[in-house]
Amino acid sequence: MRVERKYYNSSFGKISYIQRAGKIPIIFLHGLGGTGNSWTRLIPYLPDKYGLYLIDLLGHGRSERPKIEYTIEKQGIVIREFVESEGLEDVTLMGNSYGGWVSLWLTLDHIEPSHLILEDSAGINVTFAELPPERRDRIVSSLLENNKLNSREVIESIITSNTDPKWKLTENELKAIKVKTLIIWGERDTVIEPVYGERMNSLISGSILTVINKAGHVPHIERPDLVAKAMIDFMK
Repeated sequence: MRVERKYYNSSFGKISYIQRAGKIPIIFLHGLGGTGNSWTRLIPYLPDKYGLYLIDLLGHGRSERPKIEYTIEKQGIVIREFVESEGLEDVTLMGNSYGGWVSLWLTLDHIEPSHLILEDSAGINVTFAELPPERRDRIVSSLLENNKLNSREVIESIITSNTDPKWKLTENELKAIKVKTLIIWGERDTVIEPVYGERMNSLISGSILTVINKAGHVPHIERPDLVAKAMIDFMK
């Protein structure tokens, strides 16, 4: 099936995404400083029945970079608008790292996905802004060097806003999630250690935890075959 780049107008600006048509929609949300393109290695492993939406989050990739405070809420609003504008039903949300955090926000009272897939998800871990200044600065510099589309202003805004306690997920919020949930974690993740995956698994009722051996923070890049298999088995 052919993939194509498309755009839609959100209330915060134009959003870019890659789409592969299919009957069962899956929305993919990348991590901080990433783009929808980071998911393309999964495409060959996912059957044609799945409609894939690889979104560039607000301020990332080819999406617009408005001068706003980049909060989890604003990112979530953009995705909710997208789901509504496309008329998508029974959507699966899949988020890596920062994108997992956005997916969790959406799942809590904002949309009801048919399935939730969290890959090395942020949301309860120590945020970058809470790290020692030297390490924080190294992370920001690395994000800017690795992707020339990144904006220091956007990255700094996200890192700063993420420290606000109101965005951190509480135990009660995670316990309130009733959606079928798969948690995927890289065995060697040093950005958000596997202990956070175990914690989410213990709090989200009925969730399944799958550890990808010899993978780090982005298993869908390192082992797309194993991640796709875990997804397909779960969504059956």
